[in-house]
Amino acid sequence: VAPPHLGDESKRMVEEMASTLAALGHEVEWRDPDWGGIGNQISARYLGGIAADVDATPHPEKLEPLTRGYGRLARIAAPGWAVRRALRLEERYRDRVGVIFKDHDVLLTPMTAGPAFEHGRFSKRGALRCLLGESRFYPYAVAWNYTGQPAASIPAGLSSDGLPLAVQVVGRPNDEETLLSLAAQLERERPWAQHRPSV
Repeated sequence: VAPPHLGDESKRMVEEMASTLAALGHEVEWRDPDWGGIGNQISARYLGGIAADVDATPHPEKLEPLTRGYGRLARIAAPGWAVRRALRLEERYRDRVGVIFKDHDVLLTPMTAGPAFEHGRFSKRGALRCLLGESRFYPYAVAWNYTGQPAASIPAGLSSDGLPLAVQVVGRPNDEETLLSLAAQLERERPWAQHRPSV
């Protein structure tokens, strides 16, 4: 089930890639993992990591204002107890989301919710607005960083504005081989090296 902000072009790319996989003989089934409350844990881990990095920087005054803002936000929104809780819950969420891989080798998702946005789109809006805006753009990628499962971005074409679009394939834990094999098969069927963004 796609979030309501999924762009039409990203959705179309996933559908096209699913059709390509089916034509290649893969069994394709529309499914959605049980995400549960994984978003809160991901945010705590992400912000906790930023806070630790900012605190460890010898000259924090040299960081970009947005990075310093993330550090301040992280200290408020992701206190140590929340980060420790997120670390403790990692395995539980890996198991919950991973149920889909009991019956499937690979999960195909959009890479992003739409084509790339202009540089600096969120950077002048403050850390919280930037975090919320960016997270709506890449909701499909962050879960796998948290669960530690292998994932790969596969170029899928260009948007109507000439910007690159991609799909993501996610595999079972420690099964990078399947993802690389699938990516190679898709590249042979839908070569992408010749495509260049128009901007």
